[in-house]
Amino acid sequence: NNDEYDIVVIGTGLSGVACVYWLRKLYPVERFPRILLVEKNVRPCSGASGRNGGFLWPSYDYLAGYVEDFGYENGCQWIEFQHENMRSIAQAVKENNIDCEINLTRGNVALARTQHELDNLIKSYELMKDYLEKHTKTKISLDNLELWDDKKCQEMLHSDKFIGGLFMHESGTIWVAKFVYGLLQYCLEQSGIDLITNGKVIRIENSKNIILENGRVIIAHHAIVHATNAYSVEYLDFVREKIIPIRGQCSRSKPIETIFWPFGLSARDGREYYHQSPIDGRIILGGCRWKSPDTEHNNQNDSEINDLIREEHERFFSQWHPGLATKNHNVEIEQEWAGIMAFTIDHLPLIGPLPGDNKQFLICGYNGNGMPNGFLCAKAIARMIANDDPYKEGEENNTVTFLKMFLPERFINPSTIQLPQKE
Repeated sequence: NNDEYDIVVIGTGLSGVACVYWLRKLYPVERFPRILLVEKNVRPCSGASGRNGGFLWPSYDYLAGYVEDFGYENGCQWIEFQHENMRSIAQAVKENNIDCEINLTRGNVALARTQHELDNLIKSYELMKDYLEKHTKTKISLDNLELWDDKKCQEMLHSDKFIGGLFMHESGTIWVAKFVYGLLQYCLEQSGIDLITNGKVIRIENSKNIILENGRVIIAHHAIVHATNAYSVEYLDFVREKIIPIRGQCSRSKPIETIFWPFGLSARDGREYYHQSPIDGRIILGGCRWKSPDTEHNNQNDSEINDLIREEHERFFSQWHPGLATKNHNVEIEQEWAGIMAFTIDHLPLIGPLPGDNKQFLICGYNGNGMPNGFLCAKAIARMIANDDPYKEGEENNTVTFLKMFLPERFINPSTIQLPQKE
């Protein structure tokens, strides 16, 4: 039957497409002969993956927070996982010759304007240093990180508004939609893989019947993968109380002749982030949700933007990089758009089998941080579908390829993961 498949993956952003990519890369076609990708929109990769700012950096600057929330080993291993994820993306780009403007030598700097922000960065650096001293075989090097003081910031940023920063050498930017399209092209060239668009899923019945809005029913005999990030709350009961859709906003400037920063930048604990294209000098800026009274919580409308945030974007560079204006470089916004992120109530992604149902898998809830996590989360899901161990590859190569604390099972059985007890 035309509408019967071994595996159906709902969602064609990075997670969904990467999951199909890994299923075909890791296993012979005979194992899962027919795989379907389902997209609710007219074109693939038009949700969060197609709308993000293109940053690719492991969240070293969040490490102090990770350790506080999830414990020392979990927090540090999460950074290792993100590092491995970034390298894995670079490898896939190379292997498949994907043109997506990837550059992982540009570096990124997390900036501090307040002492509290700086203390966090220093603490994160110290934790990483400590972890690397205890784990000498890991693939991360402390040389990758560099603490900046206010003088270094002034010299590098054309601004006296920052008191310090944490620079990460091996990190950079990627055009995510082009990367996903490259993976999708690989998938559709393999036998037995189909794609349907305009296929809005409204419910799942008996763990195998996928009901579309137009009445079509698709049957998945082996597994269903929900790679629908924030949209998952529309049709999946399990995630409804656990995922909060939050709208993010990005803007892109007109071309600028001078390149001010060859690296990417983030500020306000990662809530503002920007980089300049080395090709035409355009600046992409994302963030500033704090300008909206509800910080864009529970907002799933990505077809319009918030004017308060737009105004903040227009003011941003004259406020934080006044040196640009004196050089007669006004940053004029040419384009502005929104995208929907999926934040989880415990700040961890939901990756793994739906509790109580080993035929359905979740891969969503990245808390606005899908790029450093999604590609290897998709590989882990591919392994789980095939009843393989997602941890083994990492253990054999002195790195981390999956984290137990991502499993959705934690909500049913909290002892699945050992998290520090909060006071």
